[in-house]
Amino acid sequence: MKICLQKMKMKKIHLLHLNKLTILFVLCALFPACTYRSFDEPNSNANSNSTKELTEFEREIKSLKTADFDYIFAFKRKDGEAFTSEDKKFIKDNSHYATNRFTLAKDEKTIFAGSNFEFSEDNMKALRERFEVEDYSKPPEVLEKIKKEKEAAEAKAKEKKKE
Repeated sequence: MKICLQKMKMKKIHLLHLNKLTILFVLCALFPACTYRSFDEPNSNANSNSTKELTEFEREIKSLKTADFDYIFAFKRKDGEAFTSEDKKFIKDNSHYATNRFTLAKDEKTIFAGSNFEFSEDNMKALRERFEVEDYSKPPEVLEKIKKEKEAAEAKAKEKKKE
């Protein structure tokens, strides 16, 4: 009887080791299937189209749009040269007095302006005569809606003051 029990224990131990070895073997066999393998070169630029490097110009325009400016302009000299202090002063003098942001590009050939206030027609005409002006402002229908909302808010505030 003792011998029989010992044989059974040995069999269990042997089966236990056999099961462990089988599991280990299966894992080793399947592990390479979990890694990336290809006969082609991996495409390291797979996401480059959607997350490509932005130029300084694109970054600044995106930044101005993210800041939610209503009016966004990029000014360049017509001769392509860098801005002089006189040019910068002319832009500031002909912009709305409450323009929120002016940024000069690193190459000093573009000035970006971000504002929530409309530039007068005369000022825009003067700026366009002297510089190339690229307009990245919100669409006219959006600007019109914003203008109406501001007017309504101002009218409401005036009514409150009267009360």
